[in-house]
Amino acid sequence: MRSDSPGSIVRRMGKHSRRKSGYLPKVAAGAAPVALLFATPAAALASPAELTLPLDHRDDSTFRRDVSTAGADGSSVVRETVTATRHDFLAKEVAGAVLTTELDESATTRRDERQSETSAAAQEVDSLARAGRHTLRLGDVRAVTANNQRLGQGASRNLSLSPLGGDAGRRIGLGEGTSHGVWLADGVDVLSQNAEQLDTGLHGSFTGDLQGALSARRSSGQAVDLGRLGALGTTSEQHATGQITGVLDIGQSHEAGGQLGPAWGFVQTSESLGPAGPAGSIRGDLGVDHVVHAEGGTTSVRGTLDRSGSIGVLDQRLLGF
Repeated sequence: MRSDSPGSIVRRMGKHSRRKSGYLPKVAAGAAPVALLFATPAAALASPAELTLPLDHRDDSTFRRDVSTAGADGSSVVRETVTATRHDFLAKEVAGAVLTTELDESATTRRDERQSETSAAAQEVDSLARAGRHTLRLGDVRAVTANNQRLGQGASRNLSLSPLGGDAGRRIGLGEGTSHGVWLADGVDVLSQNAEQLDTGLHGSFTGDLQGALSARRSSGQAVDLGRLGALGTTSEQHATGQITGVLDIGQSHEAGGQLGPAWGFVQTSESLGPAGPAGSIRGDLGVDHVVHAEGGTTSVRGTLDRSGSIGVLDQRLLGF
């Protein structure tokens, strides 16, 4: 399911996307209504005869292997890519409601080797990905739930004979994401998105240096579109990145905004702890179209505060600092 990132959903709201007459927003859909719609038993919508065949079912698979080689002046390059994919689609109409299920799976392996008279290098990347999507459509009402997972690993090796040296590294990562949406009548939509990611790896050289790292990240976003009336949304993000050398970076950010009629509001906060020390910021924006507008912010870096703000009335700036 193609959808915007949680942060971009909120930034398009508020004064950044003032609604014009006749505009029907398309910001999408939410987890709770999805659960209610998908929980409805199919038997309650149709007779037993409608639950049987025919079904619209398609299953496609591909396998591809590409190899290329090149060489000149005592050096050679070998590249190899192997890709396998599968797409499964299933659809059924029951008492006017159309239910569809899609599944995409892929596995990819890439190899790259380079050799010369004095050096050799190799890189390899392997990845597995899976994405599923389930849709229920009944008239103008549509509900969608989707999920995706990924698992990947990579390795690299370098060896030099002149001068003598080399290094090697390996990394592994996994990620998961979900999204839920409901599109109702009169431009009323709800959207919920979540994503998690974890990466780790090691890197070392023949001189005895060894470095390790761990990175974790999580993000989420929810939005409600109330048609001509307005829209509300919120996002949050947290991350942590560290190395065994003692370097640590931790941070989080949150955003919330909305628009109801001529009024809008937006607030953003962030906190971080890194090599430069603690830092944080908060920024707000509030107003009523062509009547009053106030905005301000505070930033703190290693205990030093920096403030700014302004107030305007009837599109004229009255106070700024």
